[in-house]
Amino acid sequence: MTLLPPLTTRKATGWRSDAMLFVIALSAATASVFPCAVTRVHDGDGPLWCSNGIKVRIAGVQAPDFESAEPCHRRDASRTNYTCDDAAADRSRRIVERLVLHQTMNCQPVGTSYKRVVARCTLMDGRSLSCAVITAGAAVRWDRYWRRYRMGDCR
Repeated sequence: MTLLPPLTTRKATGWRSDAMLFVIALSAATASVFPCAVTRVHDGDGPLWCSNGIKVRIAGVQAPDFESAEPCHRRDASRTNYTCDDAAADRSRRIVERLVLHQTMNCQPVGTSYKRVVARCTLMDGRSLSCAVITAGAAVRWDRYWRRYRMGDCR
């Protein structure tokens, strides 16, 4: 069974991202924990860029999005609970940067979203990253996904 088309038929710029998605999907399927040394933070729920090339979406939370974000341009009823506000998104990003930037955490993949790994991550002090961003005010619990990813209780 072929999982990806031969490299000769792939765009020169696209095969690496397809290969990375395959590795991510395989990791998610096997639920293996991976280290993430955070080099960049987009906003309060991700992506967080890891030094190994993986982009992480923090599981179970929803943070304000920048107005240019793709979900902010959708006009369907499912997007009514999104906050699209550049100032709020920037504030949220700065809070998450203080928690994780230049730190290493351990992440367990639970899914994928917009070419990112959705993961339950644990900070080096043992706290859940999802709980930490909620406590710090960077994001809110997104109940639908909190239950889906079996996030448990914040201590």
